[in-house]
Amino acid sequence: MQPMPRGLALAALVLSLGTVAAFAILLNVFMWPLPPVVYLGVLLAAVALAAMAVAQRRRWLPIISLVVSVAVLGLGGFFHFVAARVPVTPTAFVIGRPAPEFTLPDSAGRTVSLADYRGRKPVLLVFYRGYW
Repeated sequence: MQPMPRGLALAALVLSLGTVAAFAILLNVFMWPLPPVVYLGVLLAAVALAAMAVAQRRRWLPIISLVVSVAVLGLGGFFHFVAARVPVTPTAFVIGRPAPEFTLPDSAGRTVSLADYRGRKPVLLVFYRGYW
């Protein structure tokens, strides 16, 4: 027994729009980003469901579902692969040169300056971009 095209189309719409809502809620409310493999995979599954619905019956709902799912997948891919990338700018740091002076808070909130350590002990600077 084949699934109904209307059900497939609605499932694709729910997956597409639900993924966008889940991404926004998890990131903005809980500060927990959805990994790209998850949201792009779910969006790809939504496109597949919508394509199956269109293949079974070419009505307005399956076609709209396919268009919306492809658009959301395209926007998600653009966001991940283009918009969320760190811009390419010349780096201020050159390997082998001394690091510029800075003062920043450490993980405990205490102020730490590079001058406090320069010449006394070896210093390893680690720049962690993180995921946001």
